[in-house]
Amino acid sequence: MKHSGIEWIGEIPKEWNPARFKYSGCFVKGKLPVIQNNENKGIPVIGASEMLGKEPRLYTEDSNLPMCTEEDILILWDGANAGIIANKCKGVVSSTAVKYSCTDKRFDKQYMFYLLKNAEPFFKSKVGGTTIPHMNTTYIDEYLCVLPSFSEQQKIASYLDKVCGEVDEMIALQEQMIEELKAYKQSVITEAVTKGLNSNVPMKDSGIEWIGKVPKYWEIRRIKNLFSLRDEKNSKPMDEVQLLSLYTGIGVFPHGEQEERGNKAITVEGYKVVHKDDIVVNIILAWMGAIGVSNYDGVTSPAYDVYIPDLSKVVPHFFHYVFRTQGIAGECYKYGRGIMMMRWRTYSSEFKQIQVPFPSIDEQQSIASFLDEKCSEIDSLIAIKQAKIEELKEYKKSVIYEYVTGKKEVI
Repeated sequence: MKHSGIEWIGEIPKEWNPARFKYSGCFVKGKLPVIQNNENKGIPVIGASEMLGKEPRLYTEDSNLPMCTEEDILILWDGANAGIIANKCKGVVSSTAVKYSCTDKRFDKQYMFYLLKNAEPFFKSKVGGTTIPHMNTTYIDEYLCVLPSFSEQQKIASYLDKVCGEVDEMIALQEQMIEELKAYKQSVITEAVTKGLNSNVPMKDSGIEWIGKVPKYWEIRRIKNLFSLRDEKNSKPMDEVQLLSLYTGIGVFPHGEQEERGNKAITVEGYKVVHKDDIVVNIILAWMGAIGVSNYDGVTSPAYDVYIPDLSKVVPHFFHYVFRTQGIAGECYKYGRGIMMMRWRTYSSEFKQIQVPFPSIDEQQSIASFLDEKCSEIDSLIAIKQAKIEELKEYKKSVIYEYVTGKKEVI
């Protein structure tokens, strides 16, 4: 062994030599496709979510744009995850990504992929921008690595393909189980808020497609008969109020607890006042489930609607669960309007017309308590699966690091 001359790498096999990525390849920036659709037809558009392993969401018929194959290396250039490296993607490279082609004959292409994967923490520590984080070619030029012989590179790359492929399969299995648990949680919520907790009671048709049959003694009410719109505006300075945000997956929380990056409010003057037990609705994303009860007093974006529950009729936490069903999301889309899906608005005049199940207030409380306990159990299982995924990802990172820095040798 010998010292590499690179502090964070330390010692390397004596046959290996330090190297830079500078001048090792060329970059092709992606472009926004001209024609897009959501019908799973045409050429997949590869952007951030696809590079993170998700199925393509957009397709194009424009084949004159930068294309990538499964052998190409992609670098996410813009956005919160700028700096991540991916391969095995096939389609049109979106405007947020760059295709990197290795032209330096010293590097095996697949080994170069693992060198860049190992550099992800370095790249992500460097990315910046006044509004949207973005990569820069100088970050790649600055990065130091070490190189074995070309045949050794191929040997290491082949071994890492095998090990990382096995780890990815284990991660995919955990992710599948998480999706199954989420689907189960959604079914438990929907069953409880539309059918109650007693399966032996007589039922009747609600007359509402997404609700179906309900217990015979339940009623169906419009939201406007249970909630009123709060139109109270904030006049206090930022340091005297708690800024609240609405997260599609989990509900209403103090701003900053959930996100790592994002635009921060510089003033809260004119923001909407929220009191504990109010229902907060994201007008634009209500059809995606961005509705939730607030457990906090605070203020929130003027882009949200805030509803006051009639506490003589309503247990807010019960309706938190009602409003987070797929049925309500579908109703928000049905009653909403807009020129494109991601700008589909459900205004208060339409939202208040939606019909919801309405059991007695005592039964609302029982159902809410049951769902709190049941959902907590499911969330705990999901958390265990997510922790396992993080453990596997860290293991994968450590394996790549150990072999591309010569700490371990492929036997």
